[in-house]
Amino acid sequence: MPIDPTAVVPVLFAAGREEALRPLLVQLVVIVLAARAGAAVARWLRQPSVVGEIVAGLLLGPSAFGAWFPDLFAAVFRGGDASAGGSLEVSLTSFSQVGLILLLFLIGIEFDFSHVRRQGRLAAGISLAGIAAPFALGYALALAMTPRLDALGAAGSIDSRSFALFLGTAMSITAIPILGRILIEMGMQHTPLGATVVAAAACDDVVGWTLLAAVSALAAGNFEAGRIVGMIAATLGFAAVCLFVVRPLLLPLLERSVRDDDLGHAGPRLPLGILSLVLALLFVAAWITSQIGIFAIFGGFLLGASLSGVPKVREALAAHLADFVTVFFLPIFFTFTGLRTTIGSLGTPEAAAWCVAVFAVAVLGKWGGCGLAARLGGMPAGEASCVGVFMNTRALMELIVINVGMDLGVIPPAVYCMLVLMAIGTTLMATPLAARMLRGSQYEPTLVARGFLRA
Repeated sequence: MPIDPTAVVPVLFAAGREEALRPLLVQLVVIVLAARAGAAVARWLRQPSVVGEIVAGLLLGPSAFGAWFPDLFAAVFRGGDASAGGSLEVSLTSFSQVGLILLLFLIGIEFDFSHVRRQGRLAAGISLAGIAAPFALGYALALAMTPRLDALGAAGSIDSRSFALFLGTAMSITAIPILGRILIEMGMQHTPLGATVVAAAACDDVVGWTLLAAVSALAAGNFEAGRIVGMIAATLGFAAVCLFVVRPLLLPLLERSVRDDDLGHAGPRLPLGILSLVLALLFVAAWITSQIGIFAIFGGFLLGASLSGVPKVREALAAHLADFVTVFFLPIFFTFTGLRTTIGSLGTPEAAAWCVAVFAVAVLGKWGGCGLAARLGGMPAGEASCVGVFMNTRALMELIVINVGMDLGVIPPAVYCMLVLMAIGTTLMATPLAARMLRGSQYEPTLVARGFLRA
């Protein structure tokens, strides 16, 4: 018996298929437009666009939008009832996780190991200081905070070692994608100072992501030696497969497939079949690292890093993915972070004091450690201090780290909020402080021409 389509469609609508979709569409409209507005304001204030997007995501959370317009907030982000709110939260979580997998793949494939080779000893020294000093200070601060975690909103027992390791790791991160954008906007990406900072940040990223993977394995393994060794061995084995199997097989295929698009798009492109293969491998890599227990995002980064070093392949993949990840997926991640951030959790004098301590330790460890290492490496005092300020930029990478810690249950809500505010604050301070420190240097004319300094 033939089926009448006109009879099927009303049944589907009556079953609520579209009713479950409509609230999510409203959320996406609000998130995308808020992110673009935040980016525009940030650029007007001479800040990177991503800073405005992060702040917009924070403002959409319960601390601002939810506090000022609770009924409207509930209608948008809770779907008007608890059950819808739960399903919508799952949708945003899934979108944000897929976005991070894509982002970490792009970060991996854009990683330029030549910066590390060219700058050598100075960059390595700055990077080592930029990891060791903030990690040690963060670890010590965590030990001091541990007895007060209950007062800071810890829902249950938190392993003190996992908490200390994650706080130390969070203090050690530098956001090289954001740092690169800042240097480009300031016209310093090809200067000796810019090259040194990028090289140091690149070393920092390698060590930082390795450290985060190791700490995640330790926390997920509950410090059981056998399980931890197995996770580390599986991760190293997968990294070896990416480097010695996937790269030799896939990279030549990508190089041969890159072409100038016939439809008038600027830059190299990949055929859709090849792009589909890359995406499938990307999600397989994410699934494997998720199964290992160190989170799916590391699979994206490892695959991307294994394919780095070929500019036309990097440009082709970025041409397909970068804009959509930036405009769609990243704002969802920032909003997801904002929905988990409750400024009210810092409402007590003790919590506010700990927040100040977190910010001070973060700045002292990264700015002080990197600046001192640069000075000891022979850089002038002003430029060395500027290196410390640039390396203190955390932004997006910090948010990824603390969300990993939150998902593992080793960071309580109040400390999560402190670290979000620290990530925003250290990024906001980078550009104006760096410009001020470079007044009177060889970089002053460029900064004046670009509007970062007054003549």
